[in-house]
Amino acid sequence: MFGAGEELLSVLGDGAGRARPLRIGALSTLSRNFQLQFLRPVLAADPDPVPLALVSGSAAVLLPRLAGLALDVVLSTEPHDATAYPGLHARHIAAQPVALVGRASRVAGRSADWLLANQPVILPTESSIRTGFDAYCARMGITPTIVAEVDDMAMVRLLARQDVGVALAPRVVLEDEIAAGMIMQAPGDLGIVERFYAITAARDFPHPAMASLFAADAVNP
Repeated sequence: MFGAGEELLSVLGDGAGRARPLRIGALSTLSRNFQLQFLRPVLAADPDPVPLALVSGSAAVLLPRLAGLALDVVLSTEPHDATAYPGLHARHIAAQPVALVGRASRVAGRSADWLLANQPVILPTESSIRTGFDAYCARMGITPTIVAEVDDMAMVRLLARQDVGVALAPRVVLEDEIAAGMIMQAPGDLGIVERFYAITAARDFPHPAMASLFAADAVNP
């Protein structure tokens, strides 16, 4: 009863007529492009834009806040530990193939396998991508030259733009650069996919903007 009462007070706003913000948590390693894509339905709300409170951090920081109803949703590349957080629900909202990308001068006319064997490689340390990459290289007998290992997709993007090497990343990370012709995607399917999840808590009074975020056309399949 007391929990429901506290939640109701937060839904009503701060008492000064201001609407309650939609509170979004995201892993600090998560692609900023993907976050923007996820939030597009509420960013485009007109005539009453939804106020946002955006927080980034590790799962160890964000999930307790979500369980305590201090956040409305947490964006992650992995579902949560259901044993540790039985009151949370992870919804799979998108999947992106992981590709090898880089400057045209490095990538044009060359296969992904050739690039992995002959060009410096920028790798994310995020576990699902790295596990798939290591398995692929072992299967193909490739020993890559790793020039950088980065735990932030934004830095992977910057290093690829600066031509430090070819980068392993979901296409969404560099979609603007690919569309502009600055970066090319190497041909070939590595068979690596990054999945995205929206983790929520059971609430008596969910934020009204949540429905638009989970509309069928709001996220990628």
